[in-house]
Amino acid sequence: MVTMKTRIQRLSVFLSFLMLSLMSLNAYADSFYATVSKNHVVQNEVFQLKITTDEKASSDDIDFSVLQKNFMMGRPNFGHSVTIINGDRSAKSEWTISLAAKRTGIVTIPSFKLNGKMTQSIAIQVTKDSDAPTTNDLVEVQSHLNRTTLYPGESALLKARLIVKADTRRLQNTDIEPPKVNGMELKPASKPNQYQSVQNGMQVTVVDQDFRITAQKPGDFTLTEPKFTGSMIYGNDYDGSTRIVSLETHPKTYQMHVENKPANYHGVWLPTSKLNLSQQWKDGHGNPIQTHTFKTKVGDSISREITLKVAGVSQNQLPDIQINNPDTVRAYSEKPHFETTDNGDVVMTLKQVIIPRQKGNIELPKVSLNWWDVSAKKERTTTIDGMSLQAAASDDQPLPNVAPQPQTPAKVITKTDPGYWPYLTATFALLWMVTLALAIYWKRHGQPNEANAQSPSATKGSPSRSAQALTIEQAIQRRDGIAINKALNAWRHSMVLTAEDEVLLEQEKTQLDAALYARHDGTTTIDGSSLLNFIKHIERKQKKQRGRKQKGSELPPL
Repeated sequence: MVTMKTRIQRLSVFLSFLMLSLMSLNAYADSFYATVSKNHVVQNEVFQLKITTDEKASSDDIDFSVLQKNFMMGRPNFGHSVTIINGDRSAKSEWTISLAAKRTGIVTIPSFKLNGKMTQSIAIQVTKDSDAPTTNDLVEVQSHLNRTTLYPGESALLKARLIVKADTRRLQNTDIEPPKVNGMELKPASKPNQYQSVQNGMQVTVVDQDFRITAQKPGDFTLTEPKFTGSMIYGNDYDGSTRIVSLETHPKTYQMHVENKPANYHGVWLPTSKLNLSQQWKDGHGNPIQTHTFKTKVGDSISREITLKVAGVSQNQLPDIQINNPDTVRAYSEKPHFETTDNGDVVMTLKQVIIPRQKGNIELPKVSLNWWDVSAKKERTTTIDGMSLQAAASDDQPLPNVAPQPQTPAKVITKTDPGYWPYLTATFALLWMVTLALAIYWKRHGQPNEANAQSPSATKGSPSRSAQALTIEQAIQRRDGIAINKALNAWRHSMVLTAEDEVLLEQEKTQLDAALYARHDGTTTIDGSSLLNFIKHIERKQKKQRGRKQKGSELPPL
């Protein structure tokens, strides 16, 4: 009996010690532990992982990157709190993160370590979700390449389209990788265009963008369409759970071939399948000119607008069109204007304003352009005709230049017998001296207010500018080139200009024409102050000259 009692006492002591040990171990383990909201989930189903410690910690003390291999992760949330109850102070730190398994089977959440303590690993059983949507059910990428065979310098257009078939607000971590190709130049041909549409009765979000691929050297190349990656959150109406679907499209590839440049080609290299060169002539009033011969006048303007439309090239590939106009006209060219049509064709518009400088027949040149037809694989030349101008003199004819009459040299006659002439001369000299003395007396002792009796209009004199100058200024303000030329010719013919003045006037008129016929938005004010100042200077100078002549021709009052 003693033996049995001793054994029972020993067993009781052992069990008590074991219980104390387990209680101590549990107390130690409970200070740092990990829990999950579910340990049996379907693929892509969202559940919560929570890690708790009773010590003070910071948000970056736990490294969650070890979960990226098997789980899609949300952003970790961290919270720290301090509680004081009956003077006992306790702290608590907690991390919460949303997870979704990427694969099926048994997926393990590893243990985490903090200040020498470790959490237990957690096994998650993941089954396949038969109702889960695929990437193609939610996101789709479409593309179309218009050409796969090119020549060096030729371009192809890739039209790419992204279709999102669900609410875009549920997309997360989205990334669109642009198309790529090695050995060729790839640039966006348009900005991304996002809009709403209806596809198969369902509202979708569409993003369109075009890309231009330009060949640089012969060879074979591979083009890859854009790729979309990301994830989408959606809810299960049956069990109320939230799931994350990983999205990744599989991009399509295109095989491209670049031919060798033909060795016998002449001129600027311009490979294209379609080229259109056209022009339009207009008179100074903007009316189209339909004939190849046009009657105009010196100083009147006509415009020539050339349009070049090319398929399959970039703006930089278009040639610089040079027009060699004759010296009998003044030509002002605007900067070329470029635009791209919806089908990718590039359009260049070049405008010239042409003003005849002298009367007669003037032949404006034709324009020719060489290009390589990539469809027929042959060289072609496209030409637009020139125009014959029949320029007549301006309506304002110049005044005839009257040559100065040569002065007849005075003849000297010598007389031996003066006769009565010396006496008669002396008499007239005496009378002249008396008259001059009376005039000086009247001038000094006459009425003092005589000069002030003149009317104000007499003292003001003539206006500072002529009527022609005012007409020129008004025409400049209206940007009316024809009216400017007409008024300026009328003013020129009313003045007596030196050869130097004519050169300076021509320079001022050329600068005004360049500003007048340059491209502007229709509201820009043309600054003609330089020409107006020159006109004002000439009028003042000639007014002073006329005043000196009148003063020199006046006789003293008798």
